[in-house]
Amino acid sequence: MEDPAEGRLSAPLTYGWLAVLLVTTRLQRAAGRKRSRLLRQQSTNLHHLSREPLRVLVASLFWLDGRRWWPYVPVYAAVLAPAERRMGSGRWLLVGLTAHIVGTVAGQGYLRRSIRTGQAPSRLENARDVGVSYFVLGVAGAASRYLPRRYRAGAQVLGAGALVVDVVVQPTYTEVGHLTAFLTGLGLTRLAR
Repeated sequence: MEDPAEGRLSAPLTYGWLAVLLVTTRLQRAAGRKRSRLLRQQSTNLHHLSREPLRVLVASLFWLDGRRWWPYVPVYAAVLAPAERRMGSGRWLLVGLTAHIVGTVAGQGYLRRSIRTGQAPSRLENARDVGVSYFVLGVAGAASRYLPRRYRAGAQVLGAGALVVDVVVQPTYTEVGHLTAFLTGLGLTRLAR
């Protein structure tokens, strides 16, 4: 049986990131009415991506769009930590960051096109877009390689299919980003050795 302390030490980035998210979640709660403004400043929206892309691509990873931190604990423990242990911290980070960047660019590109064609209001150029979902979905896609061979393809198709349905039912930049991030992770399964 694995020692729980040893498990945390073998996934230091996952648990360190989770600790940072606890702090930033408490900060946003303490911000009260200024919470929305605080999150918008860290957002990977069209406005910020055109002016300071690197800063917001990093900053957005350290804020949650919700007021609750605890629902992320099982996701980090069940998906990110095992993936970091198996892939190694460097490859894990490479997969997650790649999925985060590609998902953000695809989602915001979709939003830009939607604004230009009149399908979305121009005020969404400054929309709030923070969170960890693109990173998590990208790592989950890549980590699907660790599933037993007989279940792997089915799980990958099911995951991608569910995200495609989500885009069809609710075609927003977030859903497009989710699908793109997962597909990016699937494309990087070779890094999950």
